[in-house]
Amino acid sequence: METLLNDIRYGVRSLIKQPAFTLVAVITLALGIGANTAIFSVVNGVLLRPLAYQEPEKIMTVLQKEGGPVSPANFLDFRRNSQSFSQIAAAEAWGGTLLNIDQPEVVKGLRMGDGLFSLLGVSPILGRSLQADDYQPGRDHVLVLSYKLWQRMFAGDPHVVGRRVTLNSESYDVVGVMPAEFQFPPFWSTRTEMWAPLDLSVRATSRNGSSLRVFARLKEGVSQTQAQAEMTAMSRQLATAYPEVNTGLELRVEPLNEKVVGNVRPALLVLTVAVGFVLLIACANVACLLLARAATRQKEAAVRAALGASRWRILRQLLTESLLLSVCGAGLGILLAVWGVSWLTALLGGNATSASVRLPRVTEIKLDAAVLVFTFAISVLTTFLFGLAPALAASKPDLNRIFKDGGRGNTGGRRRLQGVLVVAELSLTLVLLIGASLLMNSFMKLQAIDSGMNARNLLTLGISLNGASQYVGPTREAFYQQVLDRISAVPGVETASAINHLPLAGDVWGNTFIIEGRPLPLAGHEPATIERVSRPNYFRTMGIPLRAGRDFTDHDTSDAPGVVIINEKVAGHYWPAEDPLGKRITLDDPKSPGPAGLRWLTIVGVIKDVKQGDWMKAPQEEIYEPFQQRKVFYSGTANQFTSMTLVVRVTVAPQTLAPSIQDAIRSVDRSVPVTNVVTMDQVIADTLWQPRFNLQLIGLFAGLSMILAAIGLYGVMSYSVAQRTQEVGLRMALGAERRDIMKLLLGQGMKLALAGVAFGLMAAFALTRLMTTMLFEIKPTDMTTYLVVSVGLILVALLACYIPARRATKVDPLVALRCE
Repeated sequence: METLLNDIRYGVRSLIKQPAFTLVAVITLALGIGANTAIFSVVNGVLLRPLAYQEPEKIMTVLQKEGGPVSPANFLDFRRNSQSFSQIAAAEAWGGTLLNIDQPEVVKGLRMGDGLFSLLGVSPILGRSLQADDYQPGRDHVLVLSYKLWQRMFAGDPHVVGRRVTLNSESYDVVGVMPAEFQFPPFWSTRTEMWAPLDLSVRATSRNGSSLRVFARLKEGVSQTQAQAEMTAMSRQLATAYPEVNTGLELRVEPLNEKVVGNVRPALLVLTVAVGFVLLIACANVACLLLARAATRQKEAAVRAALGASRWRILRQLLTESLLLSVCGAGLGILLAVWGVSWLTALLGGNATSASVRLPRVTEIKLDAAVLVFTFAISVLTTFLFGLAPALAASKPDLNRIFKDGGRGNTGGRRRLQGVLVVAELSLTLVLLIGASLLMNSFMKLQAIDSGMNARNLLTLGISLNGASQYVGPTREAFYQQVLDRISAVPGVETASAINHLPLAGDVWGNTFIIEGRPLPLAGHEPATIERVSRPNYFRTMGIPLRAGRDFTDHDTSDAPGVVIINEKVAGHYWPAEDPLGKRITLDDPKSPGPAGLRWLTIVGVIKDVKQGDWMKAPQEEIYEPFQQRKVFYSGTANQFTSMTLVVRVTVAPQTLAPSIQDAIRSVDRSVPVTNVVTMDQVIADTLWQPRFNLQLIGLFAGLSMILAAIGLYGVMSYSVAQRTQEVGLRMALGAERRDIMKLLLGQGMKLALAGVAFGLMAAFALTRLMTTMLFEIKPTDMTTYLVVSVGLILVALLACYIPARRATKVDPLVALRCE
């Protein structure tokens, strides 16, 4: 122990004597370790840490293909007959307006099926969760709060259990508060903050209106594969028994954790590899610094060896100094990681305009014990990565040569090792630069996509009449008309309207339809489309071009003939060679028409295709109905039918008018809550958060690596020039021109650069294939990108070599040769 303390004391003194070297080495290591710590915090919080439920690895989701929800009757059937699961329960999106507080607020919630809380195995911190009695008729108006909602709206009141609140004009009793770390669901509608019982009794025979997400716990000894086989068999049985609604039914069993992180795992793994490259480059840089420093310590090592110090004793001393550098780099790196994690969580959490957060489990990203252990581990690893080779080279000095040459020693091997490290740095840097360039090209293509609308100067606001029983039917229409009139009167407002679900941010509802005069399609093969409900002037406000026909008007009332507007994709698909205007469709089921028969809707307009759900996919088929003619929106009381999104086109910066527009709404009714006040530009930006995040991070790492690689090459060249000063002087004394010296030294440096580029191109060709899922309309082996980036890196390397080479050409031969 005493020897180790002596080594540490000597190492500290040695590093203090060379503050410039120590500072550069520590900062370089801090950048590499800090970046790795920050990214590992994300990977650990999102991918590695188990979900905060009991035995989360056994919890599965049972959904239709592509994650679609399940109908109540289908769910009840397979819950009753399944043998693979010990527990099966469903959940349904819900929400409402809390009224008995200072300011009404719309809160997203979830209806939880019987047994779902026990399936998750998480106990509340106050009160209880939902129990069997809560599912009895008349006893289901109970509420479990999230920790965040309890803190925000009830000020953390410890006596909140038993308190009665008004939700959607109905009374609910608060029965429990969940822990701060509890989040359910962890995917889909992740902004949920309250939970209430789910009553399926009135829909027990309904096989339409699929709205349930199903969760199940595997029995002991049952695998996912066995459960999937059972669900596949049940899918066939249900399709055979009810072909009119279940044709093509395909139930998928997936682990809950995979459902949560499946979409983001590839991007996070690529980022992990990228930041690992940054650490390797930092280590290579510090190794080059240590090799250069070792040259000045050859005589010291020789003296220690001559006095009897063993090679292991010298090696241990040098590794101790490397460890000190690593520890200091790790300490500074943790400080950088604290800032980095804060920046990443803000970037990932963001102000998502949809019902879900940008990245699942973002609240679990933090610097915890596991992250600190990781930091310690990579600190020890970096000690050997950058310290071992220089230490081995310096721990076995050639005493005769060193004392004869005055301490210079044999630097040929050291220069070769430095060259290898520089080539490795440049290779890794080229891989990162190519990856970043591919992402940049991909992102530019994404931004160039035509959304079908004009998003500039467009403000959007959510508005909910949930629980406002005074606004039903004609009074609801009057309310919206009055609100839009008040908004239109605000100076700077050009036009205003409303839609049930905002493009790219709202839900996407599908429906089937029948075309008049054509044979009825087979069950399960009806034409399907996205269904929207809008008010007059919506398309003008959104900047969506009308290709043919007209917009909705105030004359399209509930008593007027039914009309509908379709997009170009519907028109081209079903009426490719004829004018669709005047054609009629129905959204009713022809097998069970209402008392008045089928309700036929006349196509009165065709609009340009608009992006609705997925920015990267082609626009889907859409139909729009006028607000007054969609009965459930005109007079329905369910949450999904009492909410609309106002869209307002302005002539100034949209956010500057947000307070005035909200005041205009409150002037009609102060109790109506306004939510999600965002511009349409923000909505579009939010849909592109993941490719933007990937580009920002990998671009940052690539830029950092290029700086480190350039510094490394510059350092090697400077060291080489310093070692060859006498050689340069001799050459110039014998008649060599300055351009010959420049050519000689540049050639040496550019050989390293070209070797690094060559190896980097081979590595990039193999590794960028991992980015396939992160790219849009660009191949991971795009030759133009490879060529441009390679030339750019060669030019940077040329500059790094030119500066020390130019300095060498100014050497005075007499001065250089004087010591000879």
